[in-house]
Amino acid sequence: MAYNMLSIDGINGFVNDWQTSQTKKKVDPLTKKKEKWANLQTAYTTMVDKLGALKSISYALQQTGNSSAFLVKKATSSNTTFADITSTSAAQLGSHSLRINQLAKSDTVISLDQTSTADSATILGPGTHSMVVTSGDGSGGVMTSSIDVVFEVSDFTDGKISNKKVIEKIQSAINSDKAIVLSNSVTGSTASAGTFNLNLNGKETQITYAAGDYSDVMDSIATQINAVSGVSAEKVVDGANFQLKITVTDSTKHLTINGDTSGILSELNIAADKVIGGSGLLNASIFTPSDSLSQLSLATKKSGEGYKLLSIQDVNGGQALSSLGLNLGGTRTAFVQDTAGTDTPGFIYTTDLLNAKIEFNGISVERNSNSISDLIPGSTVTLKSLMKDTDTTANLTVASDSAVVTEKIQDYIKKLNEIYLFLREKTKSTKDEGRGILVGDTAADTLLNLFTSASVGAVSGLNPNELNSLSKLGITFSVTDGLTLSDASKLEKAIKEYPEQVEAVFNSDNGVAKKIYSRIELYINADGYLYKSKNSFDRSISYLDDRIKASEEKIDKNTSDLRLRYMKSMSRMNAILSSQSTFIMSNGFYK
Repeated sequence: MAYNMLSIDGINGFVNDWQTSQTKKKVDPLTKKKEKWANLQTAYTTMVDKLGALKSISYALQQTGNSSAFLVKKATSSNTTFADITSTSAAQLGSHSLRINQLAKSDTVISLDQTSTADSATILGPGTHSMVVTSGDGSGGVMTSSIDVVFEVSDFTDGKISNKKVIEKIQSAINSDKAIVLSNSVTGSTASAGTFNLNLNGKETQITYAAGDYSDVMDSIATQINAVSGVSAEKVVDGANFQLKITVTDSTKHLTINGDTSGILSELNIAADKVIGGSGLLNASIFTPSDSLSQLSLATKKSGEGYKLLSIQDVNGGQALSSLGLNLGGTRTAFVQDTAGTDTPGFIYTTDLLNAKIEFNGISVERNSNSISDLIPGSTVTLKSLMKDTDTTANLTVASDSAVVTEKIQDYIKKLNEIYLFLREKTKSTKDEGRGILVGDTAADTLLNLFTSASVGAVSGLNPNELNSLSKLGITFSVTDGLTLSDASKLEKAIKEYPEQVEAVFNSDNGVAKKIYSRIELYINADGYLYKSKNSFDRSISYLDDRIKASEEKIDKNTSDLRLRYMKSMSRMNAILSSQSTFIMSNGFYK
């Protein structure tokens, strides 16, 4: 193309064309290389994401035991009005009959009914009134709760306290009480060194101690106890005297201290045998049987005869229970309501009414609780309502939850197909779309072979006469479409009838999910091939960006220099031409 180099437009046209040719020659090849690496980076990022999704579902399907995705159970009750049932994966399959003849109850004692506003005839002044309540521990032992009710000066008006206030103070003391073990006050040092056991609800912790100053010994013991959840300890200092105070902070638990190998427990006079806070043993409630009366109800936190109240009595001169007619000791006086006079305080139920009584598969069974977890291994039956003779027997069924298992397997199929079909698409060449970005890629080819080999044929090590392949589960594989659940009824039947065999296809030593999980891990972990490749792509792209930038800057500079040179040349040429024209004109060469 011809340019008028004596004009600005001509020079600009020439220089712009030169710049374009330089860009095509030096920048465009670098840009094309960068585009290739960027496309590979995008493809690898997609591979990592899809492989990560497949890895997650493969991990779930390769789990065994109670975590197995194939042993999910579905527990059902034919009548949830009377009973519910829940199950874990460890539950045994089966069907059971249930009739509920009696529900478990909390052992309950009711106080005198007293005129709320009347003055107490028993509590006559401020002071501490102590009581001790014992109950069964569910296994033939005894739990003990020591409770102090403190009546303050502020509780009295003109030296009198109302019955309602007395009941409120007793209720508050019980519902806030925590078990406390307090040692003797000691001074000096101990020659003992040894261990003792701190047992909280059956969980035992060994406490060690050394000979030395009581102050240091108590600090060491308190530190060890404070590391145990549910209990705390502190050293109480009074001048040169020290006491160890242990508090059961979790009121639901009972504390036993024993097994001393030397003499520290004796020296400190510490003794605790299943001590429990009043708030962990009882529920204390106030109710009003009529507008003018108040009563106190004490009910055990746990139901059943095994947790019945064994004794309830005032101690150390206390009269809190006596003021309500509840200083019963070990007797089980029956509560009697007298609407015309004064009630007889005592127990609501006889002990034979405290347990749940059921017919389970035709056998008479009793339990302390309405929540029963030892009838069907891995299942919990919850009793809800008493049955009448006319009520239909409830059926409790534990079966494999085929719907949940099928959903997991379908998720696996979906996730495998997503990565498989993606790789298939990117590793083929077509006339219309050209060469796929992953054609010849080693990782893509290896993964395609992995998915194919894991999806077809029998799983090595499994019995050929049992379920040992995906195809026997109704799952087929094709090169073009990947996995397909082609026979849902076959899969459902296999899950219901042979759950362990279905599980083995996926999570045995050579199972499909286990095989794929272990191989994928090698590709997408922090040291995996795909991550290393992505980092290499990043470096290549960064390098090419720098090359492209440098080349563009050089071309821009050369273009600017070239334009400047030609503009100067044009100015000189125009000046010469102008001078020559003037000379000719002035010398009359045109005459």
